[in-house]
Amino acid sequence: MTMMKNIFVPLLALSLCGVAGLAHDTGTVAVPDATPAVQSLKTEVEKSGPVRAPAALKEKIPVSGQGFWKFIAATNLMPLPPEVVGKVTPAHGTVIVDAERDIVYWGLKKVGWVGFSNQLRDSWVVKGDEQFTHNNLHGADILPRKGKLPLVAAADNEGFKVYLSDTTFLNPRTLGAPTNGPYATNVTYRPTDTAFVNANRIFITDGYARGYFMEATTEPLAYVDGFFGGHDFSKTPHGITFDPRDKNLLVSARPEGQLKRWSISGKKVLEIGALPAGTLLCDVDLWGDYALAACLEGPFNDGSTNKTAGPLMIVNLKKKTIASIIKPKAELGYDFCEHIHDACWYFRKHGRATDVYLIFTAWNPGGLGVLKLVNAPD
Repeated sequence: MTMMKNIFVPLLALSLCGVAGLAHDTGTVAVPDATPAVQSLKTEVEKSGPVRAPAALKEKIPVSGQGFWKFIAATNLMPLPPEVVGKVTPAHGTVIVDAERDIVYWGLKKVGWVGFSNQLRDSWVVKGDEQFTHNNLHGADILPRKGKLPLVAAADNEGFKVYLSDTTFLNPRTLGAPTNGPYATNVTYRPTDTAFVNANRIFITDGYARGYFMEATTEPLAYVDGFFGGHDFSKTPHGITFDPRDKNLLVSARPEGQLKRWSISGKKVLEIGALPAGTLLCDVDLWGDYALAACLEGPFNDGSTNKTAGPLMIVNLKKKTIASIIKPKAELGYDFCEHIHDACWYFRKHGRATDVYLIFTAWNPGGLGVLKLVNAPD
């Protein structure tokens, strides 16, 4: 997890960004299908959302976002366990949620998994397999299973492998670099994210090395023939997410600031949504029609080429619009939040009401934060 991750590309380059499927033995690039036109995602403020709006906010405190999607800092939640004091700055990881057990897991570089429970009030370092403490849990996905603990597939960009385990995080199985196709003569491999299709199928993206994404089975844990993407698809296909609505993938093309919907059955790009110019998209986490986009850097400021701190964006996938842009550093006091690396939705239900939270982790410097949806005037 994992997470929900330069915009307008010349048409010549776009013509190369369709499927780059490669044969099992030779690694020959197939002729790509026609690539759909890039759709610029415009901001469209929403007055309502998928849950009942919270009670009106009475305090005068900093708020970030627009319309229905406004948030405050929830600094009283997700306290860090004493064991990680002094080890947070290098964070370059992921956040995932076990909703059934109300546990959030944070992958922290050189520490492993950090757990948060009791509605985000308690925390601990998970005593899992020591393999998780050696390198970096860069991106991950979690899959609920009836009557069993969830499955977790985590990409280790520094250990050059993918881990598969349940949430005890004991005795993980590992999958190293592919050895065929484009990797037959160059095994450079730095996986950045994973996505479950179901309990037996996962996709992995090699965002920091060759730029391909590929499929693997879980039983056995092994790659399936075929490699897709490559650097014509994206210079850094950083995040990958399965969308259960249409059973396709959303690939976060980071330097291009694009979210690409890719057909699993058709092996081709279906649509490309572009965030505002300058945005670097790391990953998205889905809630129905909404994608929570974690952005390493924000849009250019006032039409210039000046970079801005990474925001969170809420994208309405159905309308193909940006419903809200939330700025944890500039507007909510999270000084460490220069580069958002991953984020996830978190929900707390009480009666007929649902509290909505955004959990995010940052890189360079690393950190962890929580935001809460509020009802505030424009």
